[in-house]
Amino acid sequence: MGNKTAWKVPVNKERFIEVLKHRNCSIRKLGEAYEEIERTEKTIRRCLDDGEMPPDLLDRIAKYLDVHPDYLSGAYNEKADKIENEYLLALTRSFIKPEKYPYLLKAKSDIGYKTYFENILTMNDITMELFQTLPPEERIVFRQEMVVAILRVIAKHFSHDSLGNNLAEELSYCESFVGDFDPFSYFAGLEGIGLSEEELDGLIDDDNSMTDSERRLHDKYTRLEQG
Repeated sequence: MGNKTAWKVPVNKERFIEVLKHRNCSIRKLGEAYEEIERTEKTIRRCLDDGEMPPDLLDRIAKYLDVHPDYLSGAYNEKADKIENEYLLALTRSFIKPEKYPYLLKAKSDIGYKTYFENILTMNDITMELFQTLPPEERIVFRQEMVVAILRVIAKHFSHDSLGNNLAEELSYCESFVGDFDPFSYFAGLEGIGLSEEELDGLIDDDNSMTDSERRLHDKYTRLEQG
């Protein structure tokens, strides 16, 4: 049998080097961290020169450098380059910094809200089938109250999360929407009495009127599904 071409994903050398400098690291140090990355310096350099590398290697390096793999791949740059308005393009590019895209975001997307929610129910001996016996409005309130209950415990012990968000402010906002059946909310969409996830994503991407808390909440429970 002939050798199969290994699947590879793009890597942006410019962004890669930027992150190395930001983390006070080097390609040589990556090669020395063989237990975590499992590739030699030579292999990493070859991949950078080729502009692509195996996805598992990109993920290992991203985790080691604490940055989202998409940042190293240049995906954020490609998305920004599609913006036609020059002012918005310059503004978006100015926000593309490694500290804004930690590996934590990738780890969250690997879990996803739906899996996270079902696992919480399962650990408490509640099946999704049993959950579905509740009326749609009650299911929404259940999800809202669960968010608040968990955040209350976390905010009691931490003032800010690992992304720098003020947990007291986020808790206050989450408490304010308990019992709100806004059809534009993510939870309403999940329970079939609101917009679909695709419709909600498109609307929020085009809406500049949202507060920071609303955007964080949407990101927390919607963008997690995008691995």
